Amino acid sequence: MTVGAISSAWNSSGMRPSQTRRMVMRSFQSIAVSIAFSALMAASATCACAEDAPLGVRLVDQMNALYGVHPGVRANHAKGAVFEGMFTPAQGADALSSAVFLKGAPTPLVIRFSNAGGIPDAPDTHPSTDRIRGVAIKFRLSDGTEADIVCISANGFPLATGEEFLALLQAVGASGADVPNPTPVDKFLSTHPAALAFVTAPRPVAVSYGTQPFFGVNAFKFTNAQGTSKFGRYRIVPESGPAYVSDEEAAKRPPNALADNLRASLEKGPVKLRLLVQVAAADDSTTDATKVWPDSRPTVELGEIAVIKALDTKKVENELLFLPTNVTSGIDPSDDPIINTRTEAYAESFGRRTK
Repeated sequence: MTVGAISSAWNSSGMRPSQTRRMVMRSFQSIAVSIAFSALMAASATCACAEDAPLGVRLVDQMNALYGVHPGVRANHAKGAVFEGMFTPAQGADALSSAVFLKGAPTPLVIRFSNAGGIPDAPDTHPSTDRIRGVAIKFRLSDGTEADIVCISANGFPLATGEEFLALLQAVGASGADVPNPTPVDKFLSTHPAALAFVTAPRPVAVSYGTQPFFGVNAFKFTNAQGTSKFGRYRIVPESGPAYVSDEEAAKRPPNALADNLRASLEKGPVKLRLLVQVAAADDSTTDATKVWPDSRPTVELGEIAVIKALDTKKVENELLFLPTNVTSGIDPSDDPIINTRTEAYAESFGRRTK
């Protein structure tokens, strides 16, 4: 389904959802399901996937039911731009973890910035992106292996398990234009307060991908050479600070401004970001992605991410698979169930788009 078809259907339907429903749909677009318009166009957008299929399969099936199938692209975060980069560790970063990229020489990177949603040609300002961006970083390690970091521009996640997330997708898919209020998605929100908090969070529009902060969804365990372990979540912040545009300016920008502006900045030199870890306190949940830790928690600087040059995205992105569980010695996933759910769904989507 094209962007034009979605916009046309929205404008011609004459329907306007309630404020709560708009917030719900806006939020759920932001984290992988940007499906408000699809849900408004059809009485049902639920998949007929087998209930005994693996969770990752069912999630991708449901996303395809909502977005439509776009051969050769990701089921979510379909629109992206790939760059070459370099990571330089901060002095003392190996006190947190013995990971090989936290000591010694700089590490080459492949970086993919993206917009949420399953529509590969959607403009940055299209509602299906819902102002949620993603960044996936692949470290080309000195020992010949790889490690990945995958973050989004929202701090936190609306749901704690993959099963709940699938139930959400199904609820939105069942909340079509002809469904009376309260719709299934209205009912879902009323029983999930973390999701309500997530949908009401502000979503400013960044000048470019290089001026956008990013947050790790899940906690990881970082262990140093002495065997001391701490749990933390990644944060990525622009070295020069975040920079945003007004809603009015965002509406007037070209469709690919986030990537175009980053490419333009690279003509003046590398665009730099800082990789941090927010360290959990003893009473912070490390297994529930809906629990945002206080900003008062300490952060450890791991190093500098330098975005160096743009790559041919269409040529290279399909061969790239970024997995939250693809880690290196000194870093381990927590027991947060969402980590494995993400890995299963990403791998399933990769298998389908590379057939």
